[in-house]
Amino acid sequence: MSRTPLVLVAVLAVLSPPYSAAAEDPSTPGHRGLISRRFHSFLDDNAEVGAPGFHVGPLHPGLMIPSSGAGPGPMLHLWTPDLGGSGLDFHASAAYSIYGYQYYDAQFGLVPHEGERLPRTDRGTSALFPLSDLEKSSAVSGFHIYVSARHRDYPREDFYGVGASSLKANRTDYRLKDDFFEGVIQAKISRLTFMGRAGLVKPSIHSGTDSRFPNMNLSFNEQTAPGLTATPDFLHVSAAAWLELRDQPANPHRGLSLGIAVSRFNDRHANAYQFSRVVVDAREYFPLGSHRHVIALRQVAFFDRPDAGSHVPFYLQPSFGGSSILRGYGSTRFRDDKLLALAAEYRFGLHRNLQLALIYEAGEVFPTLNDFRINQLQHSYGVGVRLKSLRRVRLRLDLLRSPERTRLDLKLGPSF
Repeated sequence: MSRTPLVLVAVLAVLSPPYSAAAEDPSTPGHRGLISRRFHSFLDDNAEVGAPGFHVGPLHPGLMIPSSGAGPGPMLHLWTPDLGGSGLDFHASAAYSIYGYQYYDAQFGLVPHEGERLPRTDRGTSALFPLSDLEKSSAVSGFHIYVSARHRDYPREDFYGVGASSLKANRTDYRLKDDFFEGVIQAKISRLTFMGRAGLVKPSIHSGTDSRFPNMNLSFNEQTAPGLTATPDFLHVSAAAWLELRDQPANPHRGLSLGIAVSRFNDRHANAYQFSRVVVDAREYFPLGSHRHVIALRQVAFFDRPDAGSHVPFYLQPSFGGSSILRGYGSTRFRDDKLLALAAEYRFGLHRNLQLALIYEAGEVFPTLNDFRINQLQHSYGVGVRLKSLRRVRLRLDLLRSPERTRLDLKLGPSF
């Protein structure tokens, strides 16, 4: 096992006070050195109320990883909430990673955001569209309506084939370019958030730039990778709801959340790639005597149903691997029209700002419900170390093992 988590545990054990009920109060006073004060300032919930983060006027620079495998890179946001006192917001961002991944987007209107903070969106290709965006903005109250545009150029995306029997040895790469133009409506009533969105999706597939692997068009064709040679434009419409009943959504100890979305994708040029989609994401949290010990569970169901004679393009199929579902596998390792997955974590609060986790994940992709076999689930397991405040998990380092590889996953925020 890698020594990295053990080293991190040792460092944090020195910096953090022993776990106690009083230590859960972020206002607890104490005498700390310079390093300790900076560490606790980073993990102090009170220090972030209403704070927009570092910025120069409306410009907010930062670092980001656009998608699994993209590598880090600089990102610049232009953020002007309540533009000119009109009540309307404008946000735009641009990012370029070390592996040439490019991401650009813009939103205008009544954009959901918390205080002066930047709006939150999901940029990865393995996101649960459209639930991932709804989850990120479900904490924002009120009514929101806005238009959004997005362009992605991701030159090193992985493809192993469609189905649970795809082989690791068949790894290829491709370049995904796509544009989204959407109108979005969102409203929160008590603990239930609704979203409706509709727009145009314009994808295109090109040769990948990762010299370690062959381009996918040398190993696959339209029959084995639907959508490889024909990339139509899509009109899409989605409706989604998110029920939030967790005590602290960014660091949950008890409660549950449930997200459901229904989408329709219509091929603008023909009817070769028309399909409907249903996505369900359920999460439950059970404290074992106190918030120090928590069992966290997650279930994901992803069902794409193509029309008769149609197919779901491979680049829109649900997948697992990478930093989202079944993290012991490489990004988008398995994909097909349908996906079922579950995750379980035992979370142990070692100190006020330090949490350990034991992790188990299992899942499967399959073309039809009749093809699902519970005894053929893919699985991964491992351990995790999380830096947290009372209300938020700030940083997590998870070491996951699958039958194919051991993978280290470093991310901001909770796993779920």
